[in-house]
Amino acid sequence: MRAAWFEARFGNVEPCFFAASKRLTLILVLILSVWASCQAQPERSTLPAATRLATIYVQVSLPNGRPAGGALVTLRPTRGAPSIGFANDSGRLEFPGMPEVQYSVTATTPSDPNLVSDAVEMNPSLAANGNLTVQLLLRDRSDHTKNPKPGVIRADENEQRIPREARKAFNEGLKFKGNDEPLKALESFNRAVELYHEYYQAFSERGDVNVSQRKLEEAAADFDRALKINAHYGPALRGSGYCKLEKREFADAIELFEKSISADPNNANTHLLLGIANLELDRREPAREALQKALSFDTQPVPRAHIYLANLYARERQYLQAADELHKYIEADPLAAEAAGMREIEAKWRARAAAP
Repeated sequence: MRAAWFEARFGNVEPCFFAASKRLTLILVLILSVWASCQAQPERSTLPAATRLATIYVQVSLPNGRPAGGALVTLRPTRGAPSIGFANDSGRLEFPGMPEVQYSVTATTPSDPNLVSDAVEMNPSLAANGNLTVQLLLRDRSDHTKNPKPGVIRADENEQRIPREARKAFNEGLKFKGNDEPLKALESFNRAVELYHEYYQAFSERGDVNVSQRKLEEAAADFDRALKINAHYGPALRGSGYCKLEKREFADAIELFEKSISADPNNANTHLLLGIANLELDRREPAREALQKALSFDTQPVPRAHIYLANLYARERQYLQAADELHKYIEADPLAAEAAGMREIEAKWRARAAAP
């Protein structure tokens, strides 16, 4: 199960009824009125009201959940030129000083043009503090429908008031985590939650690192803390479910994985873990459905799903299908440590399938 965890790791405008000549007359009257007012009060000037500016934070993730460093992010207002920038190594990008108008934000990755995000519609003026945090998930173009629904931005995510130093520590933690430096990552995430106690993303990321270090009790506590702040956060639901899976509390794990999929339906690893938990309870059809779903994501390879699917077929005495699944796993990862043993099992199952 531990190996499975690492397979993968966001106004109507009324029509004008005036004739053109009447409209022109009204405009002239308005201009003359303004001019006369200015002549009568030469020392007064009318200044436009100050426009509130917002900072829009964007986090871009690859299909496997890792930060999409170098992703190209486009922030497009309803009117005017778009703002374009590249995400840093942690997959983050800030657009400071943006007018509070309606925007659409999308992301692509130059390294793989086939990966794109759905468009997320947003308006900073609707947030309490005028700042927004948007999470974008890159997916294969084939996964997108022709008319995708606008992404939803959660209010509890929008209104986080994360101190700059806490955000900096969090980004450093993501970078260390991506570079496989767990101790440094833990130090950074510790710093982030010390500076901002409601930083549920940092608690969840720290939980992931603790899982990688086999500190499952600490990991479970981190995921639980994250979910107390945001009960709908997909990565924390998945992490908490994994800890339940390791403790063989399969029914609880299944419930958490299903909630995680509701929050983030496009994570192949969660479907894999859901399949494993169902298989442990011998719930074959739900297990089959989840494992096949995990294998349907072309941009998120989870070859170990073939092993569990093979196990399911073997339980049903469908030895040819079981052998085929093992063969697919070996083809996907021929240098795996267990590849030789898998070849032996595959041969035995093919022999059983051929026996009268």
